[in-house]
Formats: sequence, structure tokens, C-alpha cells
Amino acid sequence: MTSLGPSSLLRAGCVLAFTVLAVACAQEPAKPFDARVRTVEVALGGRAITLHASGSMRADGTICTVVERAEVVESPTSVTVGVVLRRACPERSGIQVGTGTDHAVPVTLKKPLGHRKVLDQQGHEIQVCPTTTGSFVETLRRCLEEASR
Repeated sequence: MTSLGPSSLLRAGCVLAFTVLAVACAQEPAKPFDARVRTVEVALGGRAITLHASGSMRADGTICTVVERAEVVESPTSVTVGVVLRRACPERSGIQVGTGTDHAVPVTLKKPLGHRKVLDQQGHEIQVCPTTTGSFVETLRRCLEEASR
């Protein structure tokens, strides 16, 4: 049996250390982050709302963010909302476009929204649009028309 010299042991140790480091880095999940909630749709009755948050996608159309959770805090005068996203594409998988996709996140309130304001987590008011039949694009178009009157 041949004994290993110091340089062979050092080389084997380095290979092992790099392998362990590579596996640890590859398995570390992406950290969640707060998304920007652009608009809120409110359904008839006012308890069911949909938060629309901006996500990311690659240039090839692959959606690179997933919804981690929605956060809602209700008070008598306002509803504070937030959407937490997590990156789903590896960082080295191509260029990501910041506002390439819309995540529609349904939430049920304890009480109907009524005349309460909807705020983001920084306290800024978010536009509320009543849900219309058809697509979100149609709902948003009608909402913007009403806001401009």
C-alpha cells in the first residue's frame, strides 16, 4: 500500500472543502423579499380582494418569482397589505426584467373593505379597483377611467 504525501493530502482536503462549499451554496434557498403591490381588486361584497404585485421574469418569458405569502393587517380605518416573493430562477440564468409579470394574490378580509383605505407597508395608499367581468386588464382600464373623472 502506498502512503500519501503531504501535498496529496492537502490537494484532497481542498477538493473536499470546495465540494462541500459548492453543495451548500447550491442548496441555499433564495431569501424572500417584499414586492410592490400596484393595485387591489375588490370583489362584490368587499371581503374578497386580490393584491396585484410586480414580479420578475427573464427575457425569454420565464417567470422568476413565486409568491411566498400575503400579509394583511386590518384596522377600522385602513387595511395594510403586503406580498412577499421569492426568486425562483438562479441568479446566473439570464437577465431578469424588474416588472415583467403580475402576481395576483387573493386574500379574504375579516370584514368588508367598505370605505377603508388600502395601504402598502410603507403607509402609501394603493389604488382600489372594483372587479369587473372579464380580465384584470379590463378591470384596471375601467378603474383608471373612473379615477380620471
